[in-house]
Amino acid sequence: MKTHFKNSEYVLDQHSHIWTRPGFTSISYNDGDEIELRIASIIEQASDTTVLSAELRKHCTDWPSLYHLSGSRANILRPFARLLTGDILEIGAGCGAITRYLGECGGNVSALEGSTRRAAIARSRTFDLENVTVIADKLDSFQCDNKFDVITLIGVLEYANLFTSEKNPALAMLQKVLSLLKHDGKLIISIENQLGLKYFAGAPEDHLGKPMYGIEGRYRANQPQTFGKKVLTNMLKQTGFVELEFLVPLPDYKLPVSILTEEGIHHQYFDASALAWQSVCRDSQLPLDCNFSLELAWPGIFENELALDVSNSFLIIASPKNQPLLASGVLAYHYSTDRMPQYCKETRFEVSAHRDIRIVYERLVAAHEKGPTGKDEVIVFNCPVSARYTNGETMLWEFIQIITRDGWTIEEVTKFLQRYISALEYLLSQTGSTLSLSSLEVCLPGKFFDYVPRNIIITTEGSPVAIDQEWTLCEDMEFGWLLFRSLMMMNTITRFGENSLDIAFSHIELIQTLFSSIGFTLTEDKLSRYIELESTIHTQVIGHPVDKALAQWLHQPLPTQHLAGQTLAKRDGQIASLNQIVAERDRRISDLHRSISWRITRPLRKVN
Repeated sequence: MKTHFKNSEYVLDQHSHIWTRPGFTSISYNDGDEIELRIASIIEQASDTTVLSAELRKHCTDWPSLYHLSGSRANILRPFARLLTGDILEIGAGCGAITRYLGECGGNVSALEGSTRRAAIARSRTFDLENVTVIADKLDSFQCDNKFDVITLIGVLEYANLFTSEKNPALAMLQKVLSLLKHDGKLIISIENQLGLKYFAGAPEDHLGKPMYGIEGRYRANQPQTFGKKVLTNMLKQTGFVELEFLVPLPDYKLPVSILTEEGIHHQYFDASALAWQSVCRDSQLPLDCNFSLELAWPGIFENELALDVSNSFLIIASPKNQPLLASGVLAYHYSTDRMPQYCKETRFEVSAHRDIRIVYERLVAAHEKGPTGKDEVIVFNCPVSARYTNGETMLWEFIQIITRDGWTIEEVTKFLQRYISALEYLLSQTGSTLSLSSLEVCLPGKFFDYVPRNIIITTEGSPVAIDQEWTLCEDMEFGWLLFRSLMMMNTITRFGENSLDIAFSHIELIQTLFSSIGFTLTEDKLSRYIELESTIHTQVIGHPVDKALAQWLHQPLPTQHLAGQTLAKRDGQIASLNQIVAERDRRISDLHRSISWRITRPLRKVN
């Protein structure tokens, strides 16, 4: 491959296969010895280190391993894939998750990392990619002969305070980047938003672990620091970047499942808020106890045109030249990457030549590489070329609005389920079927496997429409199993309101109660069979069974909060503490009264 510094002072280490300057001292930043040594060992022993490696995904057992190994990390750059074929400089390669994706895009990649251990891990992750060069050096001292078409700062700009003594470290970093960029080059930045909505909801500041720290502007000069949209815009323009485009990665930039463009946020007939509220449950770092329901908050944020200002993270593409940076007409991207590679896909929402909105689907792995199929396959993956976008409201949103409100009743949810069953019967009738869903044993066509509430939209005219039908069972399915799958939508809800019965339901207790409320009995035998069926599907789709995890989830209590944003247990604990404080206050007042009474009533001392 071509390197930009073969004749410079950099030397190739024959053991680690990274380039560095003699005497270079590694920066101290790391995730901890245990974590990084574990990640290094996993990658070194893996036979498949590709972005969508199912082998590496099996090792995603905690946040650090998920962050360093998940294929979803690369989603942050997928909207720019067509740009990533020239000379690329990645600043802050870390352990190589993004480096791997850049290398697979085919460009001439120089990956810069200030930690020698992390640089070695990144090289191990890309050992089979000859178009990738890994350099251990600090950005301030990095030297090269040529300039780059694209430079990336993915989760790096916020650390500028730690690695430069300049008066304005972030601005100095951007100026250094600009000096390395071609005149028509592009800079891609991703960073948390100092004023992100989830931080108002109580999520701790990502780098310092303290709630409200960024919102209150408590950053010190020697700490990582994030910025709001206006400050970032001003810094980029002050540096010399004249063309900027902001995108919104959801739930944030670390493991994004959806990415919105400004065009999509402002499009009159595209419901961008739906991608926002549906992404909340995908935030692995969201605390269990938030100040308010993020799901309920997002639609109002979009309606008042505040989505960019309070997005949890920013994705920015900038250039020192006036030029188009994004393809016109793309409203949003959605990625399904937590699966076996052959089932991973990109979904794009685009404005067509006729000005209507179309949904375009694309496999992330070529069809001839899509993996084995055969007699053991129980479900078929459907990836059409395109589909028509349907305006309306998903039935999942209707369920969320019921179940997250304090005082919700079983009767309300029962009526919702009856509407859902009526929608299924209507969709069945569209196929010419006259089936009545009066028994759990009624068999439905295999394509109804995906007819769950999140995939049924009620149009403005009141008609149900099935969307995103990507899975078809090879055999018919029982209606009872579909109903069970539909009620498992509770796993996408981060906050339930208090119910009118004041009962602390577990998931399975509520599911059984709701089955009963619509006239069915969910026996232990049926439940065990549904769990087994779900596990069989997941084994094929994601590569491992989920029966134990599903059984554990079913017996967990609903994550219940009242409108003040506190869990019931926390509220009760605070009430108990308050009662103790009041009791202690009353005791002290009583003691004071006795003391005063004694002083008033005791005889005066005689004075001689």
